[in-house]
Amino acid sequence: MFKMFPPTFLVVPVAWLTVLVLAGLDAITPALSGLGITPKVTWAILVVQLIITLAIVTPFWRVIWRWCPKLNEWIFPDLNGEWDVIGHTNWNRIDALLKAAKGDAALIDMRTGSEDALPPLGKFQMRARISQSWLDIEMELWNPQGAGPIQESTTLVVEPIRGKRGRHALAYIFEQVNQTDVVSDDAKFRGAVWVTRDRDDPNALCGRMWSDRMWRRGMNTAADLRFTRSVAQEGGR
Repeated sequence: MFKMFPPTFLVVPVAWLTVLVLAGLDAITPALSGLGITPKVTWAILVVQLIITLAIVTPFWRVIWRWCPKLNEWIFPDLNGEWDVIGHTNWNRIDALLKAAKGDAALIDMRTGSEDALPPLGKFQMRARISQSWLDIEMELWNPQGAGPIQESTTLVVEPIRGKRGRHALAYIFEQVNQTDVVSDDAKFRGAVWVTRDRDDPNALCGRMWSDRMWRRGMNTAADLRFTRSVAQEGGR
């Protein structure tokens, strides 16, 4: 998550932390001197390094986020854990358009036809696991029920995006593998996703995906996506 902030992001908190540690060390110096211990400035450096390591490098930062939930808005939310993913894809409408072009179905006007006259969007479900730290963020998605052609979706790049008023987002590029023997379809393709933290539900991310699936034949797919944190993991978020 460091990539979201300017290089000077840690300068101010580290400076204040150093001042506080030095002040504390100065306050206990008389007591330590009475024990024959001479405090050194290097002690303060070691303490600051230890605190920074615990707060950022280790998962201890997640404890701080639970103590102060507002950090999920002020800085960036803790997205660690598993998520239920529901998507609504335009593939049914692409398929209907192709069949109409062949004369196998009624004519359909995608540009000006009413929404009621169009086939409903197709629905699919997946599962996601997000692993997030201050140094890195990763995501994996899979099809837990095996329903539909989607076999797995591998994220290639994941980027956290800080938004205004807590509307933080994730942007990622993925590679999807489908179980298909259809000549007019791609068994593997890539796409991109942008999901934003829901304004009303802090345990949900919503957005859209686009893919290069059969793009040379004008069959690119897109879908609305909604990530909802698994119920068992919602507490304290």
